[in-house]
Amino acid sequence: MRNAPLAVLGAAALATPAAGAAAAATARKAVKTKTSTVTKSFTGTPGSAEQWGEVEVTLVVKKTTTTNLKTRKKTVKRHITAVHVPLYPNHTSRSIFINRRALPILVEETLRAQSARIDMVSGATYTSQGFEESLQSALVSEKHW
Repeated sequence: MRNAPLAVLGAAALATPAAGAAAAATARKAVKTKTSTVTKSFTGTPGSAEQWGEVEVTLVVKKTTTTNLKTRKKTVKRHITAVHVPLYPNHTSRSIFINRRALPILVEETLRAQSARIDMVSGATYTSQGFEESLQSALVSEKHW
């Protein structure tokens, strides 16, 4: 009966250094990194919406650079956080109607795809084409950043 508590205490004493050693090994494996984040806007050249005018896209991109301090290896990740359309055909009530419906869809598609691979909006073909041209131009500018 007296040996049972001693056995439990002995097992606990033996397990404690092993747990400490495992924690120390994990701490040694931890990689030290440095992370920096920058946000910048890029405006594409206006894309043609044929006879209706031009469409211009401005992207807000967040660039996160992570550097492994031991190996000096850098990892860069870019993420489109917002899309603005400061210029679009709005000279007639029909253009305003079409673009109020189409532009939010095109912006949502861009944020989802994180690229220029977006679907065109039915009924807003010229706006979609101009949007895509300007978006591609803004993405090219962003890649050189």
